[in-house]
Amino acid sequence: MLSVQENLPGAERMSYAIMLSVTIIVSASLVVLGSLAIIMGAMRPRPANDGALGQADAEIVFLFRDEELVDCSDPARQLLDTLEQEPDAPHMASALTRLMRHLAPRFPDIGEQMAQLGKRGHLTLHSVEEEAGLVLTAQFNKGLARLTLSDTQAEGSLVAIDRLSYDTLNSEVETLRHATRHVPALIWQTDRLGNVVWANASYIAQLQSADSGAVLTWPLPDLFAGAANTGADKGVERLSIETQGATYWFAHTQVALGARVMHFAAPIDLAVQSEAARRETLQTLTRTFASLQIGLALFDAERRLQVFNPALVDMTGLNPMFLAARPSFEQVLYALREARMLPEPKDFNNWRREIIEMERAAESGEYAQEWCLEGGRTFHVTGRPQPNGAIALFIEDVTSEAALSRSFRSEIETMHTVLDGLSEGIITFSLSGQTLLANDAYTALWQTDPCRTLADEGLAQAIRLWSAHCEPTTFWARLADFASGTGGRARITTSIARKQGGPVTVSAQRLRGGNLMVVFQPTDLALRPAMGLSQAEIALQSGLIQRPDMASVTHDAVPLAASDAPARKPRSARHAGTRLRA
Repeated sequence: MLSVQENLPGAERMSYAIMLSVTIIVSASLVVLGSLAIIMGAMRPRPANDGALGQADAEIVFLFRDEELVDCSDPARQLLDTLEQEPDAPHMASALTRLMRHLAPRFPDIGEQMAQLGKRGHLTLHSVEEEAGLVLTAQFNKGLARLTLSDTQAEGSLVAIDRLSYDTLNSEVETLRHATRHVPALIWQTDRLGNVVWANASYIAQLQSADSGAVLTWPLPDLFAGAANTGADKGVERLSIETQGATYWFAHTQVALGARVMHFAAPIDLAVQSEAARRETLQTLTRTFASLQIGLALFDAERRLQVFNPALVDMTGLNPMFLAARPSFEQVLYALREARMLPEPKDFNNWRREIIEMERAAESGEYAQEWCLEGGRTFHVTGRPQPNGAIALFIEDVTSEAALSRSFRSEIETMHTVLDGLSEGIITFSLSGQTLLANDAYTALWQTDPCRTLADEGLAQAIRLWSAHCEPTTFWARLADFASGTGGRARITTSIARKQGGPVTVSAQRLRGGNLMVVFQPTDLALRPAMGLSQAEIALQSGLIQRPDMASVTHDAVPLAASDAPARKPRSARHAGTRLRA
C-alpha cells in the first residue's frame, strides 16, 4: 500500500489518507455500538415464560390447562407419584383431582377459591394448620393455571439423608400403606370442624356399599353421622348403621392427633349377635324359671343370692324385696328359720355347714333331704354345686306325694299283715318266674323263706323244692307248663302228699298283670298248732275243709271266671317288688 501511495501525486495521497481514517473510525464505532447492544440485551429482564418449567426448579409447581396437566417441576412430579400410591386414591382420577383431594384438608375452601381464579387472575391461600406453614399461590394467564406450593418454614436448604435411611423410610411407608389398604377395620381422620379429611379403603368401600349410586366428593361424608350409639365401655363405643336393610355394628375408638382426630371402627357383628342370642336365651330361661313350681335359689361363689323365681316366694313366704337385696346364704337360712320354713334340727349348725361346704364335697356329695314342717307340709330340698363355685338350691313341695307314699306304704304293710295271718301258704311269682312274695304260712310249711335268700332262682327252684319233699306226681310238670302260659287255663288245682306230713291242696292261678300265685292249704290239722293257730281257728279251718269248693280235688278245674265262686273286688294297691323282712 505504501508503494501505491508513493506512486500517487501529493494531492491524491492526502485524499487516500483521509478516507482510510474515516473507514477506521466508522468500523470502530460500529464495533462499539454492537458491543453495547449485546451488553444491553443481556442486561434487559427476560419476560416470564408460563409455557415451560425448568427441570432444575426446586419449588412444587404445577401448570394446568383446565384439568389437564401441562407441565410440573420435579418435586411436583414426586408428589403426584406419591398420591397415586395412596391406598384410597380414586381409580383413574386426573392429576388435578388427586392434587385437590390432597390439599383439601389443609385448605378447606380451595374448591371455592379455585373457581374464582379465572376472574381474579391471582390468589394466595394459607394452610389452616399454622404449624404446617404451607402457602398455595395460583396464577391464571392465557388459559394456563400455575399452582405453586411453598413451605414458609423451610430454610431453603435440603435435609441431608443417607441412602439406607431413605430406603428404610420408603419401606416403612410402603408397609403402612399396605396395612391401611387391607385392614378390615374402618379408619378415618377428622379435622377440628368434624370433616372427614382422610379415610382408608375399608371406609370408602363401606361408604359405597351404603349408597352405591353416590358420587364421592371431598370432604368425604361422615358414615357414622346418624349412627346409634350404645355408650362407651372402657373407652370403646358401639355404633350401628343401617345399610340396605341390614344392621352393621362397630366398636369405635378415637385418638387425638394434634388438631385432628383419628377414628377406628372394628366390625363386631358376630359379638353383638352372640350377645343378643345370650340375652334371648337368658330371657327364655327366666320365663321358664318363673313358671316352674319348684322354688329355685342360685347363689354365686361369694354365697350371695343372684337368681330366684316366684315359686320360692310362694312356697317360703319370704319377702321379695329381701331376696332382691341379694342376701347371703346364711341370711336366707335364718330368714327361713324365722318363717318356720325349716325343720328344727338339734344340729342346725352342722346342717348349715354341710350346705355351705357342699361344693367341696366329693363327687357324690349332693345335698338332698326332706324337710317335714309344721302343719304337715313336706319340702324336698336339693342342693347342687354349679360351675365357678356357685350352688343352686331347689325346693319342691312334695306334701301330696309324701302323703300318698305313706298311704301306699300303710296299705302294703296292711296287705302283708293280712297275708301273714292267713293259714294258707301263699307264694307269688312274676311273669319271668322271679319270686315276689311269700307269707309266713308258706315259710312254716316248707321251712324256707325265698324273700330272704339272695340266691333264690324263683319258680324253677321252688318246683325242685316241692318235688323233693313230696311224693312223685305229674302236677309239677303241669304247673311249669301252666306258668309258661301253654296250659290254656286260668286256674289248676290238685292234692299232693308230702313225704313228711299230711296231704296238701295246691292251687295255682293267674293274677292281673300275668303274675302267678300258688296257694298251699294243708289238710293235716296236726300241722296247724305248729303254725300258731288257736283251737278255734283249727276248728274253723276244719269246717272250711269240709266245704265242697275247698275239699274237692280236681285236675281239670274250670277257669275262675266260669266257676261258682264269687268274684273278688280288685284292690287299688298292688305289690310291685320283693318284700325284705326285718
